[in-house]
Amino acid sequence: MEFQIIIPGAPMAQPRPRATTINGSARVYQPKTARDSKATIQSHASEWLEQNPSWNRLEGPVAVRITAVYPCPTSKHRKRNPVKAKFKDNGPDVDNVAKHYMDALLASGMLCDDDRQVASLQVIKIQAAQGEPPYTKFELVQLC
Repeated sequence: MEFQIIIPGAPMAQPRPRATTINGSARVYQPKTARDSKATIQSHASEWLEQNPSWNRLEGPVAVRITAVYPCPTSKHRKRNPVKAKFKDNGPDVDNVAKHYMDALLASGMLCDDDRQVASLQVIKIQAAQGEPPYTKFELVQLC
């Protein structure tokens, strides 16, 4: 059985950890935006798991496909010739996008034991057509 969810809103990449000192001790933490985004991703996955009670955590090699659809910048909007969807060649690195979603769903132990099980990974970045909402589509399938 294939796991597939769509998370509405602009895709997010894993940000760099932040560091601060408290009473002379260094402390490293993830920014609040990353924690909130991971919680949203996990809530969408929990809803899917509730609707599919026959789902079992995957063991062995898995394949992941992430389609990150970013909003069309308003500076690109045109009245006569609306901008069409196209591949995005700027913005966050695909490895940081993959890390964020795989940490939220795989490394957390929600869908499989660990993100080390990923044998195949495909990340696609797309700029949405003018007026279309941004979203992220996460697909997971067992390879054998």
